[in-house]
Amino acid sequence: MKRLYSKTRLVRSVSLFLLVALCIVQLLSKTLSLEVLCADMLAASSLLLLFPLSFEDPGKSLPHVLGLAAVYLILALSTFFRTRECMLFTSVAFLGVLCYTIFRAVERYGNIRTLFRTDAVWCATENFSRMFYVFLFGILGAAALTASRYEAPSWLFGLLVMMLAAFFGVNYYKAYTGRTMLIGAGKEKEMKRIIEGNLRGTPEYGGPDEHMNAIYGKVLRFMESKKPFLDENFCLDDLAKAVFTNKVYLSKAINYYSGRNFRQFVNYYRIMYATGIMKKDRRLKVTELAMMCGFRSLVTFNMAFKLYMNMTPGAYYGVLAANEKAVSKSGAKFGLPEPALV
Repeated sequence: MKRLYSKTRLVRSVSLFLLVALCIVQLLSKTLSLEVLCADMLAASSLLLLFPLSFEDPGKSLPHVLGLAAVYLILALSTFFRTRECMLFTSVAFLGVLCYTIFRAVERYGNIRTLFRTDAVWCATENFSRMFYVFLFGILGAAALTASRYEAPSWLFGLLVMMLAAFFGVNYYKAYTGRTMLIGAGKEKEMKRIIEGNLRGTPEYGGPDEHMNAIYGKVLRFMESKKPFLDENFCLDDLAKAVFTNKVYLSKAINYYSGRNFRQFVNYYRIMYATGIMKKDRRLKVTELAMMCGFRSLVTFNMAFKLYMNMTPGAYYGVLAANEKAVSKSGAKFGLPEPALV
């Protein structure tokens, strides 16, 4: 899914702004030192660790980022950054990241459906990457706290500053590119191709059965060209007749290549079609839209829309309206959410 560009960019920008602002405040108060710079780098890095993953809503991350940044600035303006204050600053950074990580973990594993997404492996890789960098953050924070408490020599703080600068740079690049920075770029592209191939095109590999592969290719072409999913009575038997195969074999092909059952497969196409209509005509009522896209009831449509778009149809209309307003004012067009491969 495409992320809302404005919000993710703002999260990255806040981390840079905070680092610069803290340094300026400390230069003006003549308290900037290698020890204090370590605390500044930890604070800025902590905001990047709150950056939303591809399956997370940027709108939920932004308040946490802004709130934590405000706490850092208040601390910087209200203290003179002696040893004790540096330790407090570092402790706040670590606790902020830890609490946010726990919050996100509880949120993710509290929703069983998300654990069975087609892109669940990629989501798990992103989660593991976040945990790995949080672990590194904890080690660097502990090292900074220890060095500050025992008044370590300046060369040690210089080394810590370089390590923290590298840590900040890697996490900023990670947030900018959407990479995990845990496995190679080639492996990441391969994973995304496999996920994308589940519904967006005919698989490039033969799978366990070349005939099954060919059948699935026919299914995709038929769904995209004829749009049979717009008929609310469209069933597995209809599709089997259209691609000249039996229901059992067809069901296995859909399940193997898309990772879902027939009804989920059809609803995905219906939601894709619905978002296309919504972009063209925002005057349509949600009830009318549901009927146009092949859903029997508004409740079923709302459930499917929330599953694939992570928002209600009404909220999606709001995103479209905001995007249209931004285009009319500045010509800047934000990325719009797309149906998720779940």
